[in-house]
Amino acid sequence: MRLAAFIIVLLVLAGAAVYATLNSFNYFDDVERSFAGQCTPVTGIAGPEDIQIDAARSRVFISSRDRRTKESRGAIHVFDIANPLSAEGWRDMTMGRPTRFKPLGLDYYEDDEVRRLFVVNEAGKSVEMFDVNNDGMLVHLETFSEPRLTSPNNVVAVGRRSFYVTNDVQPGRDTRIGRIQFLTRQASGQVFFTNGASWRVAAEGLRFANGIEASADGARIYVAETAGGAVKVYDRDLETDMLSLVQTIRLDASPDNITVDDAGALWVAALPQPLSLPAHAGNPKKYAPSEVIRIGADGAPRTVYRDDGRELSAATTAARLGGTLIIGALYDEKFLICDLPAGEI
Repeated sequence: MRLAAFIIVLLVLAGAAVYATLNSFNYFDDVERSFAGQCTPVTGIAGPEDIQIDAARSRVFISSRDRRTKESRGAIHVFDIANPLSAEGWRDMTMGRPTRFKPLGLDYYEDDEVRRLFVVNEAGKSVEMFDVNNDGMLVHLETFSEPRLTSPNNVVAVGRRSFYVTNDVQPGRDTRIGRIQFLTRQASGQVFFTNGASWRVAAEGLRFANGIEASADGARIYVAETAGGAVKVYDRDLETDMLSLVQTIRLDASPDNITVDDAGALWVAALPQPLSLPAHAGNPKKYAPSEVIRIGADGAPRTVYRDDGRELSAATTAARLGGTLIIGALYDEKFLICDLPAGEI
């Protein structure tokens, strides 16, 4: 009898722990569509996970890969925002280099002399650097890797060969230990900095370090803490490139990628129910809700777009240019071009 009672207590405690975990990730919440604007899908682009805007040329770079086919090679697409149905948009601009290429996060960098695209490559646990031609074609220049960079997720460039890159969980996000660390919110995530020659840890103790972005002047770095449900704000020492945490912005969702618009506002794509993602990964008919959050100068998050996943599942990136918001996703074979209401511009 004592053994039976002990087993019952263990089962009750285990059930309570599972329920608490599910509830903490909003698993039981209802997600209703909320958006004051209008969205148009652009189809035929598999898994448009990250988007970067080249505002001067009114074009976007899109990281794309069919993630339901594990060994598929990914692509980088360039779309003209004014003419998104141009056939050029569906062309892979990498010209097949590197051969093993599974792109994830990316960042566009430009100064007076160069235009470059930095792309996280899951296949090599590396960051690829491309020159960007006038027509958007990409010329592969260099591969950056580091033994401690075990699970790179996203990148932000702060110089011609200098960048920060997130390492979401040290064991790797696709490992069993990595998944457990996500569910238990273990703080093993890091941000690395490299000047192209040497590497160092610039920030650590993050609960799944995901998207990363910089302010226009490069003095602040923003990091999405997916398992922590927050955006971390760091001051950047422009001489040492070390990061100092100055603010944590709490969200009622799990943030993925971050972009900064021309007014300095953050646009954060997020998962209201992150634990719906595994089912969606295995079956596109099982939806994963999406959310886009704007964080203005006051640091207050405000939901701009929310959907139960029927229009777009598992949004991972959102970028604004003028009155247009572009939203990408992890698995869907489409991205959205949305007209923002006047109050959100």
